[in-house]
Amino acid sequence: MGIDLNNDYEKAKTKINTFKTVAENKKEEFYQKRLKKPLDSFDKKKSDVTKQINELKTDSLGKVNKVKEKVKNQLEQLLDLFKSSLPKSGSKSMSTISKLFLTAAEKTKEQLKDILIDEIISTIDCSEEQSYENKIGQPIYIKVEQIDLFKRLKYSPEDKTTKNYYEKNKTVAGVVPNAFNRALYERLDSLGQSYETQYGMGYVGRSGQQLFDVEYVQFYPETNPTNFGDYFKVTLKQQANSVKTVSEFLVDYYGSIDILNFKTLSTEIMNSLTGAIDFSAGITSDGLREEKKFDLILKRIMGICNDPNKKIDVSGTAKLNDEQYIDDSFFEISNQELRSIERDINLTINGLVEYESCDGVTLPINVEGTLNVLDEITNHSSPSAQIEALIAGIDKIPEDPNWKNLIPSIGIDINLKSDFDFNLITKLPKLVYRTILSPKVLFGMMVMIKAVSPPSTTGGSAPNSAPTTAPTTAPPSIEDVNSLPSFSKFFKKFTIGFMTKVSEIYIKELFAVVKSNIRELVDIILMDIIKEAKSKQLAMYAAIIYVLLTVGQAIIDYRNCKSVIDEILKLLNLGMSKLNPGLPLFALFGAKFLPGISDTRSFANVIENMQKLGLPTGNAPDGGPNMMNAMLKAQIKGANLEIAENGKVELAIPSLEVITPPFGGPGKTIITKGFGKLY
Repeated sequence: MGIDLNNDYEKAKTKINTFKTVAENKKEEFYQKRLKKPLDSFDKKKSDVTKQINELKTDSLGKVNKVKEKVKNQLEQLLDLFKSSLPKSGSKSMSTISKLFLTAAEKTKEQLKDILIDEIISTIDCSEEQSYENKIGQPIYIKVEQIDLFKRLKYSPEDKTTKNYYEKNKTVAGVVPNAFNRALYERLDSLGQSYETQYGMGYVGRSGQQLFDVEYVQFYPETNPTNFGDYFKVTLKQQANSVKTVSEFLVDYYGSIDILNFKTLSTEIMNSLTGAIDFSAGITSDGLREEKKFDLILKRIMGICNDPNKKIDVSGTAKLNDEQYIDDSFFEISNQELRSIERDINLTINGLVEYESCDGVTLPINVEGTLNVLDEITNHSSPSAQIEALIAGIDKIPEDPNWKNLIPSIGIDINLKSDFDFNLITKLPKLVYRTILSPKVLFGMMVMIKAVSPPSTTGGSAPNSAPTTAPTTAPPSIEDVNSLPSFSKFFKKFTIGFMTKVSEIYIKELFAVVKSNIRELVDIILMDIIKEAKSKQLAMYAAIIYVLLTVGQAIIDYRNCKSVIDEILKLLNLGMSKLNPGLPLFALFGAKFLPGISDTRSFANVIENMQKLGLPTGNAPDGGPNMMNAMLKAQIKGANLEIAENGKVELAIPSLEVITPPFGGPGKTIITKGFGKLY
């Protein structure tokens, strides 16, 4: 396999397209249909011409085109392979992947919870047995904005636009899963009244034990009693079994909440596709700018590939993590990216949305349609029904009559459904991460960080990145975390670790589908080879080789881009294998009676096959020679002449037994190479 990742993906796409062409062209009816309308190589699709005209108009008006990153992440590369591998007819489509991804989001909740706990422990940089005993009974103060990165808690759970960021119903202490986002909103609405005061007991974890009490206060006495602000005051409780470790707290707490509520995920999805929630809720331009920068950082993280060769040659076992190669410049936004962000913000603030296939046509945001889709999802309780309701709702949004009236009817091929599917698939890992970063999830993380770490702890600095000179300013503190940008930089290790593992889940799902599609194409090629050879023995060889190449292999690291594309190329290269077990000896000895390659016979075979396909092989309509035949004959003669003059055969001669006199024992020849003439 190659060492250039992008080149490998291009090779894979080329091979897939070749296989599709071979598989289609092997049908004789393909040529019959093709010949009914001669191909004009200068023809262009009307949509292509229209697009070019629109681009010229756009340039003449001086509009700023959206900035698109040239480098695709692994998920986008695999999606390209999936589209390339789709048959011209069949049940598989982009919608197949959309449903597959949504199902994966629901099925991997427990896996995501385990990843979350592992990443928090890694971020705190402590062992699973780290105790928080010295903080029991002592108040811990957490800024509201530290756990409300997307400013959701300022909206009411009863607001028709933003209610889906909260759990559907309020719950009392001890109910699992607990509606703790609602409980946190209640605290903000009840200054001085603690959770325990309202419910008669502290917050209860999955184990049934009280974990903590929490109330909203407007000061932080650890810094300055007169320095007012918005804080959650958390008091950890003594456990009945004296358990006071970080891991047990996290398992108990996160086991009591739903970290990935599908209704909330659906809200993130619909808002990403339509912008309706941001527009209807009246999000500020500053808030939008912050979120879009954060989304851009997450997309960059999705482009990170693990490199198994990154090692420190000191102990022989140490290994650098990807985040240790990333400095603060990774989180900086370029001027071009800022211009693109500002354009998107301007559209949303003005109630407009634009899609890839609309060629610059902006459409009004459909708030009512989006909210109706979310209400329909809420009406269902089973995950499968919710997924079906979301997919059905996404299909309905492009049918908005206001949109259809605005789209010019000049022959432009607009496929909003395809845009929606593509955006859902490529953005879902980011939207899952955003959904998980809800106040109730970040609450548990911040509580443990403050329970076991000093206030000045940095959440994302690399062990080997300490400055060689004394810093001129104070190092960043957890108290400086008050926004999405500061969170992503301070908790760099957590952000990169969690986001890459979330992406890995969906890369694995898409890889399985791509591999299945390629398997179908390869099978077609292999079966053709088998049929041409008319050998049952060859079929057995094909099956054995396929098993050896695709089953008997090491476990794939889905965060290692080379590992994934190498596996795909290995499968595609199988289709090019000759799979020839060789001829028996009697056939090889009989080869000396063959007449050799003939220009005439070769040309006759080609003409015969062309006639079977209905291709014109007679004279031209004006009685002149058929120039296509002349071209083919010249091509055959040229190829055969090269074989006659320069063709040769190289043979690998294995070690052979030599007959020797009695009692002398058999002898053996050495392994050598032989040569012959091909003609």
